Order: sequence, then C-alpha cells, then structure tokens
Amino acid sequence: MSNKPTLTLLKHCPEHIPEIAKWHYHEWGALFPEKSEADFASDLAATLNDAELPLSWVLLLDEQVVGTASILLQDMQTNLDLSPWLANIYLAPAARGKGLGKWLVKQVMTKAQQLGLTKLYLFTEDKPEFYQQLGWQPLKQELYEGKLVTIMHWQA
Repeated sequence: MSNKPTLTLLKHCPEHIPEIAKWHYHEWGALFPEKSEADFASDLAATLNDAELPLSWVLLLDEQVVGTASILLQDMQTNLDLSPWLANIYLAPAARGKGLGKWLVKQVMTKAQQLGLTKLYLFTEDKPEFYQQLGWQPLKQELYEGKLVTIMHWQA
C-alpha cells in the first residue's frame, strides 16, 4: 500500500451515508429483501455513535472513503441469541486486492477489544477462509434468504 489507510467513525463524516448505503444495498440487498436503499441509509444513521453499539467506521485512503465496517447488536433475522456482530465489511472495487480488507478487519477487532468486547460474530456467503486467516472460527452454516452462509465467531 503506497498510501496509509486511516479508520474514522462514520459519526465524523455522516455526509457519506448515501454513497455507503448504495454500496451496501448493491452488495447485500438480496440478503435483506425487505429493505430498500433508504433502509440501509437509515440503518447506517443509527450507528452514528462513538462509544456504544452500534458503531460504524469508514476506511479512508487519500481522504476518500473506500471501505466500511460496523459492529452491530444484531445482523440477522435468525441467531438472535448471538451478539455483537462484525458487519458491513466492504471495500470499493478499486480498493480491493491491496490488503486493505485484512487491515480493516484487524483494526475493528482491536476497536472491539478497546470497547471491552471479548467475542464477535459474523456471517459470510463466500469468504470464510479470509476470516479464518484472521483468527475467526466457523460456528455453523445455514440457509439465509436462500443463500448458504457461514456464521463465524472470534474470541479476544
């Protein structure tokens, strides 16, 4: 990476919510068929906190938002007994393949520990190996909105 990435709370740059909501809707809308792009924006607005969940961060590169991450209390309509969740791990296509995804997830795992969180969950359609490299363990697989997903957990 030629430029140093930085992570900042979405709370500090809420003007990016419309663009981020569009990214998230296009990436994950099929998993949340009842939600519109406006609902995704509303969900992001609900994470504009700085010390309590839910929280969202943006990944900045050259002062441009190129990625996102969140820690949410719930991320699925199922598995309501599991909380909190690492969610919204997203990189703009131009930012992919540069190691930024690993950097982003590691940063948020560190933030979780700083918040006193000792366990996180996530679900992924297609990247369990990516998360396993970062210390996450598969918990189970299930069919969610017609897609086979892997639910994973991480213990600090």
